[in-house]
Amino acid sequence: MMHQKYDVTLKDILKDMPKVFLKILTGYDTCKFIDVQFPDIQLREPDLVMEVSDGKLIHTEVQGRNENNMLQRFYLYSGFIFNQHKILPIQILLYVGSAPLNMQNHMENEYIKYSYKVVDIREIDCSQLIASDSPEDIVLAILCNTNDVDVTIKSILDKLTALLSPKERENYIRKLLILSDLRKLYPKVKMEVSKMPITIDVRESDIYQEGLLEGERKGLLEGIELGLELKFGLSGLEIMNIVRAINTVDKLDEFKNIIKKVGSVDELKEFLGKSV
Repeated sequence: MMHQKYDVTLKDILKDMPKVFLKILTGYDTCKFIDVQFPDIQLREPDLVMEVSDGKLIHTEVQGRNENNMLQRFYLYSGFIFNQHKILPIQILLYVGSAPLNMQNHMENEYIKYSYKVVDIREIDCSQLIASDSPEDIVLAILCNTNDVDVTIKSILDKLTALLSPKERENYIRKLLILSDLRKLYPKVKMEVSKMPITIDVRESDIYQEGLLEGERKGLLEGIELGLELKFGLSGLEIMNIVRAINTVDKLDEFKNIIKKVGSVDELKEFLGKSV
């Protein structure tokens, strides 16, 4: 798991299907995203499940840090996806963190051999993505391998300027600013953006991102309130005061997913008792 601001931005970019990046990641340049929901409330819904042209399913998790239980999680994901779709998925861990990657990705015994593919985005040559005509590819280049960070930042911004209208460009520059923080490059990107002949509200990283998260939190609370009312009526709405005490977007997102899976308000109260 990683901070919600990065998680949301990366998933949005990947769901817009950056063709060059998807080809590098999966071997396919087109796909159809499918919805998968798990019955186990302890397991988060998968980040991305794609159906590709030959009927295979590719399950991808985006990860920003090393976690000891990743192998177990992937194995459970594989079983749940197979149970729902009767297809054993190809699984990929996309690592976007800064620390050295050291998560185990395989296990076996006398009868079972299990593994999933691991892709460290820092091993991808950024020039491959900058050469693309897809703005999603170009923005992802900020996370990839480069010999000259300053040249890469300028190349990304030049390419976005050449491809996009001012309004479209502003949207992708905001995504670029968020992702640049994963590499501690926000100040450099902000400085280059300030030189561009456009008007864009680029505030300090912590201020901008706090505002972004507050907007996400408000949207999640509204969605949770609606979900509780539709599923449990007034008894569901009675726990909203407890829900509002949850102070992280990640926990709110987890709670929203749990609403779909539980059968009673008491189960939700049990979760809230551990989260607040």
